[in-house]
Amino acid sequence: MIRFSPTETITNTFRTNELDPINHRKDHDGRFYSISQSVKKQLFSGGGLPKEYKELSETLNGLSIMVRKPAIELITYLNKTNFDAPVNRYVLYGKTGSGKSVSLAHILHYGSNAGMVLVHVPWVPNWVRFPKGCTPSVIHPNKYDHPIESVEWLRHFSTQNGPLMQKLELKTTETYAWSKREMTAVGSPLSELIDLGMNRAKHATDCVSALLCELKKAALSKRCRVLVVIDGFNSFFSPKSRVRREDKSIVLPTEFVLTDAFLSLTRNDWNNGAIVVSVDASAHPSELRESPLPRYQLGKQGFEHLDPFIPIEVPNYSEKEFHSQIDYYVERNWLQQPKARTERGRAELSFTSGNHPLSLMKLVAPY
Repeated sequence: MIRFSPTETITNTFRTNELDPINHRKDHDGRFYSISQSVKKQLFSGGGLPKEYKELSETLNGLSIMVRKPAIELITYLNKTNFDAPVNRYVLYGKTGSGKSVSLAHILHYGSNAGMVLVHVPWVPNWVRFPKGCTPSVIHPNKYDHPIESVEWLRHFSTQNGPLMQKLELKTTETYAWSKREMTAVGSPLSELIDLGMNRAKHATDCVSALLCELKKAALSKRCRVLVVIDGFNSFFSPKSRVRREDKSIVLPTEFVLTDAFLSLTRNDWNNGAIVVSVDASAHPSELRESPLPRYQLGKQGFEHLDPFIPIEVPNYSEKEFHSQIDYYVERNWLQQPKARTERGRAELSFTSGNHPLSLMKLVAPY
C-alpha cells in the first residue's frame, strides 16, 4: 500500500476547450478534451478503445482523451500532407500500455472531423488469436475467410462512415458476381455492397475486399479521402494463429483473405489518403515480445511491406502528462485520497507506476 505524506495542494490546468482534433497543437499538450456521447457512439461502438479505458470512461460518465505529443506530431503531419503524393505511412510504437490505442482513437476523431472515410481495424489479433469461425474461401484457393468478423467489421465501417458515405454517393467500378444468382452490378452504390456483406455472411469477407478496393480507386480518382487506422498491425505477420485446418495444421495470418485485403490497402501505390498503424508486443505470441521497436515487431516481411514509413514513439507519461492524468482522476472522484493532491503523494505514485499509463490506471483504481 502507498502511504502519502501531506504537503501543499498541487493544481494544474489539465483541460482544453478545443474539442476539434484538427486544431490540436503543442499548446494543448498534456490537456484533456471531451468527446460527446454521439461521437463516441459513432466512432467506437465497434471497438477502438482499450477495454480498461472504455470501462473507466463509462464509470466516470464521460469520455475524455489526453492530447499527447505523438498525436500532436501526427496531426501536424496530416495537416501538412500533400495528398497528391503517394500515401504516407505512420507507425506508432512503444511499450504495451503506453497509450498507442488511445492515440489512434484521437486520430480517428481527427479523420472523422476532417471528412475522411475511416477504414479502421480496432485490434488485428482478434482475427488471429480469437477467431469466431474461419472457413475455407470458395473464391481464393488455399485462403481462409472470417465470415462473422467480416460482418462485424462492415457494420463498424457503416456506423463510422454512414452519413459521409451517403453524401459521397460512391459507386462500384466493376461488377461483382457472388453466385449464379447474386451479383453487384457496376455503378451500384457502395452501400449495396456493404448491405450484402452484412446480410450474407458467406460473402462478407469478399465484400470487405471489394469495398477496400473500391475505396482505393475512389481516393485515386479524387472522389474521397481515406484514413486507414489499424491497431496491432504486426499481428498480420505473426508466425502462428489459432485457426486450424482439418488436418490440425496451423493456418498462418498471411493465409487469411482479410490479411490480403488490408495489406493491399496499406501499400503506398495510391494517394489522397493516409495510413496510420500501431505495432505492439501483445499482438504477437509471448516468445516474440523482447522489443517494442517496429523492426522487431514487424519482422522482415512486415517491415519491407511498410518501408518507407514514419515511426512515432508513444512513450510513458511526461511529468506534465502525469500530473494532468492525476488531476483528471481527482476531478472525476476516481482518486479520492486527499494526499494524491500533494507533491509527496504524487511523487510516490509516479515512482511506483514509472509514469506508465496503464500501470498508473491500475494503481489508482483501489483508492
